[in-house]
Amino acid sequence: MQPFAPSALRRALAGAAAALCVAPVFAQQPAAAAAPAAPAATSAPVNTLAKLASSKTITLGVRKDAQPFSYPDAAGKPAGFSWNLCQAVVQQIGDELKAPIAIRFETVSLSDSFDMLKAGKIDLHCGITSNTAPRQAEVDFSDTFYVSRVVAAYREGDAKFASAREFGRTGVLRGSTAQGLMATYASKKAATLMLGPVRPVASYAEGVQLLKSNAIDTLVADEMMIPKGAGVAVRREQLTVEPYALVMRKGDAQLQAAVDRALHKVLSGAQGKQLATSNGIALDSLTLDAWRKPSKQPAPPVM
Repeated sequence: MQPFAPSALRRALAGAAAALCVAPVFAQQPAAAAAPAAPAATSAPVNTLAKLASSKTITLGVRKDAQPFSYPDAAGKPAGFSWNLCQAVVQQIGDELKAPIAIRFETVSLSDSFDMLKAGKIDLHCGITSNTAPRQAEVDFSDTFYVSRVVAAYREGDAKFASAREFGRTGVLRGSTAQGLMATYASKKAATLMLGPVRPVASYAEGVQLLKSNAIDTLVADEMMIPKGAGVAVRREQLTVEPYALVMRKGDAQLQAAVDRALHKVLSGAQGKQLATSNGIALDSLTLDAWRKPSKQPAPPVM
């Protein structure tokens, strides 16, 4: 596999480094958590694809708080770009197996999705999970389907926190890679950045509410996940870029290969762009390069 978007990625990182005058940094899981141990050997490899061929049914995980990628709509039905992409992938796999596959779904959060995969409650997670090296020890990832920017939001009109060096009291989604990024800043960049306490939040909406109520000064999160509206501004500087991928159980090699084949068919044609447009997803050069050069390259480690 080739690395995704090498030239475009370097340009994106150069902008982040210039903004902060520090070495480019990629987010990982919180630094306080030890890297997960390699999974214990099992008596038989995971083979969800064989199960699909037999049961003709797959269970997809849908993030409950990742609009416009994966979320329940007003009627409680799954919606979003990641969900639509998973549906297209399952249809392609069904065509390959020469049998239609029925889709079930379970609503998941970032924190419980890996456990639900391991327990067999879902077969494929259709959210916005960033592919990182520590997570690769727990689960398997598809090729990248979207490249995200992590940015800092602040109260509109608050000139102090519009500065790329000012973070103050910072909100981050609990368990997210942004939480790990801020932990790294605290340990390695405290001399160059103005940092305050970090407050984990349960949802992006909660983070924005705390920001508007002056309980925090900045919200560090994936740009697409920050609810837009009056009173919230977003800095132009990106802090990291992160590759989003679909997630499967560790060792599920045949399903992983089938998902990658299906993803390539969807994203290399018109369907991928149509699904993105219908969900209000902008496709920049990083994502388009990732579609042209499929890769499982994780976000580089924190420097």
